[in-house]
Formats: sequence, C-alpha cells, structure tokens
Amino acid sequence: MPSSTLRQSQLLKYLSTHRVLICKECRYAIQPSAISRHLKELHRIYRSDRQEFMEYAQSLDLADPGDVVLPKPHEAPVPFLPTQSGFACAARGCGHLCVTVKRMKGHWAKVHKDEISGGAQWRPVDLQTFFRGNQLRYFIVRGRSNPAPHPELNSALDSETSSLKVGALEAPMTDDSNWPTDDHDLLEHFKNSTYLDLSKTSESRKLWRTTIPQLACSHSFLKHGILTCSALHLAYLKPLERQRYQLTAAYHHSRALPSFRSAIENANESNWNALLAFTQLLLIHCFASEEQDESLLLVGGKYESGLPDWLYIIRGSCTIFKDARQVMESGPLSPIVKDGMLWQQLAPVPENPEYSERLALLTALPFFGNKSTTPRIAETLHSPFPGALLALSRAFSKAQAARSHSVFTIWTAVHIWPAQVSEDYLDRLKDRDPTALILLAHYCILLEPFESYWYMSGYRKRLLSRIYNQLDQEWRQWLQWPMEEVWVEE
Repeated sequence: MPSSTLRQSQLLKYLSTHRVLICKECRYAIQPSAISRHLKELHRIYRSDRQEFMEYAQSLDLADPGDVVLPKPHEAPVPFLPTQSGFACAARGCGHLCVTVKRMKGHWAKVHKDEISGGAQWRPVDLQTFFRGNQLRYFIVRGRSNPAPHPELNSALDSETSSLKVGALEAPMTDDSNWPTDDHDLLEHFKNSTYLDLSKTSESRKLWRTTIPQLACSHSFLKHGILTCSALHLAYLKPLERQRYQLTAAYHHSRALPSFRSAIENANESNWNALLAFTQLLLIHCFASEEQDESLLLVGGKYESGLPDWLYIIRGSCTIFKDARQVMESGPLSPIVKDGMLWQQLAPVPENPEYSERLALLTALPFFGNKSTTPRIAETLHSPFPGALLALSRAFSKAQAARSHSVFTIWTAVHIWPAQVSEDYLDRLKDRDPTALILLAHYCILLEPFESYWYMSGYRKRLLSRIYNQLDQEWRQWLQWPMEEVWVEE
C-alpha cells in the first residue's frame, strides 16, 4: 500500500452510508468545504502533502452537513465518533436532544413553559454527532453495555474505534524484546530522553526510565501511552518529520484508549500503578498534541461544546485513586505518588505584594459580562466568579510555596486551580463569558516554569492570544498584566 494511502487511512475514514469523512484523531466529520483548512490548521499538513489528501477527498461523494442522513434512533454507535451521555426531551412530539441537564432545563423553560408534565421531563440517552459547532446535530445510539464507573474521566476517553472489542486487544507481553522495530525505537527514545521532562526528582525519573516501561509489558494501554508520548516528543524535536510522528502518536493513542477504558472499569490493586502512570502520560498527550490545541485551551471555536480532555483526566483521576492512595504510597510508584502530594503539605509562604495587589483589582470585574449592568446582591451570591477568583488567589499562593520548595510540577499546576473551580464557572467559560476568560488568562501566569518543557513550549502565548481574540476591545484592558508576563503582542 502506498505511504500516502496509509497516511490517509490513519487519519481519515469515509463512511459511505452517511456520506461523511471522519477525522479519526479529532473524532468528528469534516465539512466538505473545510477539509483543506482542517488539515492545515489542526494537523499542520502543508500544501505539498495536503494535495494527496485533497485528491482523495475530492474522489468521495460527500454530503453537506444539512443533507447528511442521521442514523435511526438506537442503532449501534457510529465508529470513530465519541459517545456522550445525554438527554432526550420527553414531551410528546418533541425530539430535542442535549448533553447537560442545564440545557434541557433551559429548553423546557423556553419551549414547554406552558405544558404540565405528567412524568419525567426528559430521559437519559447515549448521543453522537457527526459535526461540531453550528452544524452540531445529536442522534440517539444504542446504549453502551458496560457503563463506566468514572464518567468524568471516561467522557474524555470515548474510543475512536468503537468497533474494536476489548477481547480483540493484543495480549500483554512479558518483555519488550518482541516489540516491532519501530515500537522498540520509540521505547528506547522514551528511556533515553523523553522521561527526563516527566518528573523533577531523580527518584521519580528513574521510575519513568526503568520501572514503568517494565510495567508496560503487562499492560498494553501503558505500552501505547509510552509510545504515544515518545512519538510526540520526536515530532517536536524533528520538525521535518513532524507529520509522520504525529500520525504515529495518533495511532498508538487510539490503540491505548480501549484497553484503558476497560482497565478503569475494573480498577484494582493489580492495575492501579499502570493506571496512574498512564493518566500522567495522558495529561502530557493533551498538552503536547497540537491537534487538540483548540479544545485543550478551552477557547476553541465559538460554538464548540464539552470540556477539555485534561480537565476530565484530573477530576477523574481524583476519583479513581482516592481509595488507592494508601496502598500506592507503599507501592513501586510511591515516589511519583508522594511527589504529586507534596504541594498539599507545604506551609503557607508570605504573599507576594504585587500579586495580591494585581489580583485584588479583579474584584472590580463585572460578574455577568455586561459592564453597564451592576449585578443585584442575589445574583452576586449565585455567581461562580467570586469563588473562582478566590481559588485563583489561593492558587498563586500554593504555586509560590511549591516553587520555593522546588516541587511545582505540571500536575500541581492543573490541580491548584482548574480542578478546583465550580461547574458553573466552567459553563461560563464554555459560553465564552468575558469575565471567565479574563480569570483564565491570569491563571496562565502560573504556567511560566513549564515553558522550557517540550510539551508546554509556547502554550501560554497561544492560550493568551486566543483569549485576547475572543474578547471585545472594552474587555482587553483587563489582560494587561498577563500579557506583560507572557510577552504577547497586541
């Protein structure tokens, strides 16, 4: 098979039944008019290489989003699309579908406000959609046979290959000597180079170089997680071969997720350590994978829904490892477990007067995205922003304490604020509320120590630039401090 065809099949999948072209890495259908832009902007496939993909796409019978025939309700899930837990309106003759109770309540308040429900107003269903943004149209699919016990984490891990059965996964290997040559080369690169940026302590680094690769021989999801991380590192180190390594990373990532989902549904002492290691690799993947930048930064397309993968990973991992903590503290990965908790045990340090003064200025931010409106006291009490600002202030203090003791890691950074804010704040962030975006912009100041890490290179600047572009002119004055810290040009 020609290499160009192989690359196309790795990234794209044509579903003739629905006349759509699925991006297997992004997990949604690409609008026919946006294929070239999608390949260029999200996958960094430039003109010479992109032509092969475009010729392939032009040979297909693709339907415009409005003309795509959706599957009938309760059919099997469409391969390569994520399945989301959602809700169907129970009102007679109403086919409204959505993925949050809040949106369903809004639907009832707007559409069925004069109706009296004789029973439940909605029912839980499993949903998929071919397109995102303003072409998003949900359809109901057959329920999954094995509901996941950790929904927050699993919603970030819906398999790109829903047709792949757990029983078909490769059997674990007892050592790496029989790994394919390409896989073995990636493993060697991981053990010689990639592992260095996964921890700050020599003891934990040794685990990443020796113990965890050995553990991967018994857990296929961890093996593919290591190979994914190594490939992404090589994509960063070798710009001329970036596309090849990114596709390699996408392949191993798709191989890892089904068995990881199975493992977290059956978490126990035999796989806790492998799950912990993979969860940390998954976080690195989220930051390093350029294809995920938009959702990762929380400020992608205006109409996109859903929370970023890394946030699900952090919140979900807290659930998984809560009961396992004491056992794992005395296990083979105890240095990594303890490294991740050191910041919680630090005594407070004196506040930085400049930080305190700058953060205090944010109390003047309007709460509801309208500078001309002063919120009523009742509205203020229910606003998520005071709590988010208080958590941000505490995050600055915790980061300062952790840095003073040289224990400030990326794992700490995502725990001290993004994992602490309320769901209401995250809803405002998804709605691109200016106040929510401004608080996020100030959080990126804390990420400065990680700029030297390959998987975080340029992240803060990209984050802040996107926030700046989302805001109207009158709100941009609130970004002065973050932009000074990150050196973003207006």
